[in-house]
Amino acid sequence: MTATTVVDQVHLGDHVCWTHDDESGALDAVGRFAAAGLRLGHKVVCFTETSPPQAVRARVDAVGVPTEAAVAAGRLRIVPAVEVYPTGERPAPETMVATVADEVDRARQEGYPGIRLAGDMAWVLRSGTTLDDLRRYETALNPLFLDGRVAGLCLYDRRRFPVDGMRALAAAHPGTAGPQNARTWAPLLRAYRTIDPPGLRLVGQVDRSNREAFTAVLENVTADERTAGRPPVVDVSDLSFVDVGAATAIVRADRASATGIRLVGCRPALRRLLHLLDDMSTEHPA
Repeated sequence: MTATTVVDQVHLGDHVCWTHDDESGALDAVGRFAAAGLRLGHKVVCFTETSPPQAVRARVDAVGVPTEAAVAAGRLRIVPAVEVYPTGERPAPETMVATVADEVDRARQEGYPGIRLAGDMAWVLRSGTTLDDLRRYETALNPLFLDGRVAGLCLYDRRRFPVDGMRALAAAHPGTAGPQNARTWAPLLRAYRTIDPPGLRLVGQVDRSNREAFTAVLENVTADERTAGRPPVVDVSDLSFVDVGAATAIVRADRASATGIRLVGCRPALRRLLHLLDDMSTEHPA
């Protein structure tokens, strides 16, 4: 087996762009990802394209987790993506997101502590979906991960997607990885919804490589009705780096929210940057 142990670092709450240029290695990653979920009692759903469902199931078996009972119980589903996502006319990003949200809701209703979703995204290349629609879909998925009940592994074959498009798609994920990463890898950003107080806890870093995902979760928490007229609390004490673009997203979210945002754990450098950007936006409103 050549499966990389990097995929073992993907936990519930993580939405990861898994890039590769080898079908066998990608199959190993999905097999290991699925096997880990079954060991932990999660529901596992794999959407296939390049490899048939039988091949994915064989890899899970090869990792040492028998699949027969899991398939019979519905804990493991391996299906071609085109059988699950809308077909016919070009699927809209919102409709594609609803398909995933239904899977998540079903797993919750069935009593699973979490669900792992793996998808070979090559299916979109023959669905009529544009790269921009695919980017919007990946971006809109991010709020589904904030409650720590979902892990997502989105597989992208770099040989089949243009370089610029691949950068944009990766930025719609909080973390990007592949078999080339060290086994100590972790997603660049992890985001968790908080209940008391309502808001968001951020861990890691935000830069151009994951900024779109960051903006999506920030916008989601500022629109969350659970804040009940109070400013959402965004805990940035575990953010070790925030670039100018991400800081600008914070300022914009604060201005767009009726209640504003209350930052806690803000380091002096970030606070100065936010004050500077806020002053600039006041002097030169869009």
